[in-house]
Amino acid sequence: MPLTAPPGDDTANPAEAVLPEPAGPRRATPVGLVELSERVVESVLNRCPWLYRAVEIFLAACTVVCLIAIATRRSPLPLLPIPLFGVTYLLLRRLRTAETRAHRFRWSMLTALAAMTGFYLVSVVGRWVS
Repeated sequence: MPLTAPPGDDTANPAEAVLPEPAGPRRATPVGLVELSERVVESVLNRCPWLYRAVEIFLAACTVVCLIAIATRRSPLPLLPIPLFGVTYLLLRRLRTAETRAHRFRWSMLTALAAMTGFYLVSVVGRWVS
């Protein structure tokens, strides 16, 4: 094996040596947890374009349930989660228009946090009212 051949090439003639693939534009492998999370969020959002509409419908249904609970419980406490559902809707709109992977990750985390806080308030209000 000649010394000029690339590693792993066992050809005897250096002219026949196969050069390794050029280092062109390749996708970078995730370095840490944040990069891996960004890739997962982007993959989910690209594969499921209907997800935005489904979350909007679910937020609207939760808001309607809170409004119905005002009449059935005769208490204004079920109104508490509605502003958080509104914030979730606005964050979802920002997520839809985000262009970079990092922005999509940030907006999706904020959207999830606002929605979970709203659902937590629904459970707390349910305990208070009952």
